[in-house]
Amino acid sequence: PSSFPQRALQQKFLQDITGAEKYFIGLLYQPVEKTWHWINNAKFNGNITNQGQNFHCVTIGLTKTYDAVSCDITYRWICEKKAQ
Repeated sequence: PSSFPQRALQQKFLQDITGAEKYFIGLLYQPVEKTWHWINNAKFNGNITNQGQNFHCVTIGLTKTYDAVSCDITYRWICEKKAQ
């Protein structure tokens, strides 16, 4: 299965609905491996801004990019789940 939200339509949808607010998207930095992974452990190969500032979580919104941020900051979460 493809990783959330790597598919272009999903990313566009998220960018459109987040507006001026930032949301955690379930993407975490793995310092030992020096890679980004989704919470389902799928590897992420896209672009993330603010890397190298010791930030290990990622938000989307406001800037319309994936931004590395501190995991200690409180933001709302956006996560994919199966439709019921």
